[in-house]
Amino acid sequence: MNILVFTKRVAATQEEELRITGEGQAVDLSKVPFKVNDWDNYSVEEAVRIVEKQGGAVTAISIGDAESDEVLRRAIAMGAKDGFLIDSGQVLHDPFARSELIRSFIDKEKVPFDIIFTGVQSEDDQFGAVGGILGAIMGLPYSSMVVGIDSVEKDHVVVRRELEGGLQERVKIATPCVLSIQSGINEPRYVSIMGIRKASKVERKVFKAADYAAGTAKIEVVKWVYPAKKGGATMLAGELADVCGQLLGILKEKGVCQ
Repeated sequence: MNILVFTKRVAATQEEELRITGEGQAVDLSKVPFKVNDWDNYSVEEAVRIVEKQGGAVTAISIGDAESDEVLRRAIAMGAKDGFLIDSGQVLHDPFARSELIRSFIDKEKVPFDIIFTGVQSEDDQFGAVGGILGAIMGLPYSSMVVGIDSVEKDHVVVRRELEGGLQERVKIATPCVLSIQSGINEPRYVSIMGIRKASKVERKVFKAADYAAGTAKIEVVKWVYPAKKGGATMLAGELADVCGQLLGILKEKGVCQ
């Protein structure tokens, strides 16, 4: 079973205050730490577990600049056989352009695969679209929101999909196929610094994105803006009885109590 896993290097912005520069033309990420996209971490782990049981190989692929090599090293430390970097030199915001680039790369380099894994979405742009677009343009069956893989056979896989209201859908999908992996499908293994250093000795192949056809971008980033500020808190002052009366009035006005 040959599995391709697409993994992305993203800015860890959860604890950072981002600064927009150039009159909204860019976001300054020079002092922001980077990490592997959370959903992709689960994708790599699931692919490695399948190969450990079934045999085969996991190949990690990343689109980005030279710094994206760090997520490939991490994937190899987790159990991937090798890593491919498609050096785009810049961020490709449009998911259609990324999907066309992936298809062109796989076709031109004749990369063998039975299953392609993508994360459900990436933490930076959150389009959640590459897996579905890739399946469509490659003419492959596709399933999103995969929270469990029950069986992997020679010509099909049986997966569970997350639906609204806590429901799950169990489906049988012919291979080759594309699956978008949801977080929580497994518990990604711990990767030590020594493991990543050891993985750095495994050759990662670098390809130039310019050598492959990419679709015309259909989405263009026009401007970066801060979200509108929300109203501040209402401070209640006065004696305790007065404050309680004011609070009760607000709760009734908001429909919280009658």
